[in-house]
Amino acid sequence: MPPASHRGFNAFHREICRQAHGRKVNSRGLLVCAQRRSYHFASPSYVSSFGEFPPVDVKTLRSDTVKYLENFESKAWFDDPVCTLIRGQALKKGDTVDTVDAFGNINGKQILATPEVVNQVVDHVKGLSPGKDYRAAIRRIEERLLSEHAAFLIGNQALDFYKQDGVTEIEESIEANVVERKLNDLLLEDELAGRVRIQRHTALVGCVSNFSNFLDLCRKSLRNIELGIPVLILSRSNTTQHIYRWVQLLLDEMQKEGVDTSLVSYVSCSIEEQRKIMSQMSQSPLYLTGSREVAAAIKELMPYTFASTGGPNTMVAPKLDSEIEAAARMSSTIENSGQCTAMRHLVTESIQAEDLKRIFGQVAVTDSSAESLRKGAFDALFRQWAAGFQAKDGYEVLPSAPGAQPLAYRIAKGLTPNGVEEHWRRVYLDVSTPPRGSVKDPAFLKDLSKWLTTEQPITLAVNGDDQGFPIMQQLFESTAQAIYSVGREGKPALTAQARPQDGEIFGEFPPRREMRKFTAGPVFVPSSTPTYMARYEPKHLAEAAQRERSQSSGARQLLQAVGKAELRGYAVLLAEYLKESCGAKQGFGNRTTLWGLQRPPLRDVSTLLRVRASDELDAVILHLMPFLLTNAKEGLAISIAADCSAEMKQAIRKACENVPCHEEDHGSFEQRCQSSEPWNSVDVDPAVVEELPLVDHFVLRLLPMGHIKSACQDDKDFVKAFENSPKWLKFTA
Repeated sequence: MPPASHRGFNAFHREICRQAHGRKVNSRGLLVCAQRRSYHFASPSYVSSFGEFPPVDVKTLRSDTVKYLENFESKAWFDDPVCTLIRGQALKKGDTVDTVDAFGNINGKQILATPEVVNQVVDHVKGLSPGKDYRAAIRRIEERLLSEHAAFLIGNQALDFYKQDGVTEIEESIEANVVERKLNDLLLEDELAGRVRIQRHTALVGCVSNFSNFLDLCRKSLRNIELGIPVLILSRSNTTQHIYRWVQLLLDEMQKEGVDTSLVSYVSCSIEEQRKIMSQMSQSPLYLTGSREVAAAIKELMPYTFASTGGPNTMVAPKLDSEIEAAARMSSTIENSGQCTAMRHLVTESIQAEDLKRIFGQVAVTDSSAESLRKGAFDALFRQWAAGFQAKDGYEVLPSAPGAQPLAYRIAKGLTPNGVEEHWRRVYLDVSTPPRGSVKDPAFLKDLSKWLTTEQPITLAVNGDDQGFPIMQQLFESTAQAIYSVGREGKPALTAQARPQDGEIFGEFPPRREMRKFTAGPVFVPSSTPTYMARYEPKHLAEAAQRERSQSSGARQLLQAVGKAELRGYAVLLAEYLKESCGAKQGFGNRTTLWGLQRPPLRDVSTLLRVRASDELDAVILHLMPFLLTNAKEGLAISIAADCSAEMKQAIRKACENVPCHEEDHGSFEQRCQSSEPWNSVDVDPAVVEELPLVDHFVLRLLPMGHIKSACQDDKDFVKAFENSPKWLKFTA
């Protein structure tokens, strides 16, 4: 029997859907919404999807998981090996190998599929024609997965990945799923109304080990299959056991509900065979949370790769007191340095090896995830992982607590070198110290901003900046991280803090100038996963074009330059989206949060857009609109290829009044990129109606987004300082 706090979860969701802001519900239980862009990031109805939190019995989740771990039979993962699954049937042809956990220990068996079995998988997933709406059954399944089966999910992850606090992940899943379900409801309503088309090519799921129960099971799998998008889940070279077990469980639950099990497949095979699959499924999306190296290798084969990648998370603290030291220690060691938001880089004015010894000598040590779960801990270091630790060249080794793995560190006078590696599950710390002594030195902060833009951490936390926030003010305006956290006196900020269900919008973005190498576009949470591949129906675009005259004068001038009616309709949707979605929004949780669309870092040239002779004017105008209709126009520069037609040059100059336009050959353009150091260099993509993404995804490929928060609740000084920052995107046309 599920805990009382989880019973009726779907009923709760239906009720809030009926009541949310007076919106009507049609006979199918779908929301009927007046807004045209209801599921688009930062739009009014996107904002209204927040603020409802189903109760979560954390204490019961924790105690049930401990019991599961105490009773777990390790023999089970040997007797029932990981193998390929099609329609819930196990395909066991292939070589049997050992599986390993996060620390390299053998923990079970796996059958690697033969090439023939892999071909069978590809034929299966490419031949599917599923229905469009499985929400009712899938959400009943999801309720059971996150209640009566939650201990199974958390426990298996603890055994395989050694996750200490999988309970919080389940809590986050239950709460964030409410938002993402609502967004899916609105997307399906638009499809049924003929406005959009949900592409139902099988989605490949590249699983992450540390957050698989939320990111892979709920976001990438359940949110897809509930709208009729099949998923093919790929095995991992390590920590694949716990993922396979939730796939088995999901298929069992689907059979109970009478849901077509062809919607979920699992392939157990080598990396070489996975790449063969990818090469044959280039029209499918692949959703990945992993390293930039892996993302780049996949993107070569699958252009519709949507990857979340990490970066060297940074904390800035001019002075270190005991509370900030504790925050730094906790941020560095969270999940044995196995959380994507774990701290990797510290910026402070003065620090020595003895200081690090004091800070990290107090780190907790554990022998098992079960021990951490009993204590409610999440930042202990595992004793068994300490053996064999060897620091990479250039790093010193500092022993931490007895029995724990050492700390590898290096202290730089000035900024630590670029190219900081993550060193997953090992505690590495780079420390930067300002050469002139003060972190608040504007020249040093300018250099730090460039470092942050190049390395692109997920999170930036600043502590000891209470008086007017001068450090964070400058860094916020001159960088583009997804997550900014401001500590307050007595309540320092961690790098490892983000609750997307509270409006603390989360994303793991690569450096913007290199984004196309890793991902088709930024992935953010919360969002409707099927929207990443959804497209507008031509008829809807043609109808939108009829609203041209109702747009602002600045927008009308640009719309008149778009020749094709359907592309003009897309441009109308762009203009309407920007007008209703700009500006900072306030969050909904126990921390004070501001979030929304942002402009690029404030600098002389933040975005350099290159127009080639082969580009069409319609496509150029679409790429210009997010800048010319907003304050992102400041910092925009245009590089026009010298061999462009005279008509193209004239049209661009007419549209780009007061924007620097340079006519130059490719070599001069490359030199301009090097000398001006823009945050982003943009090539114009062809404007093919069938390929244009939804307008929010189009904008987010050009402009940044995310959140900034204070560690304190109802922090009026923080809101006053940042709510009207010029960094927030503002509609100006």
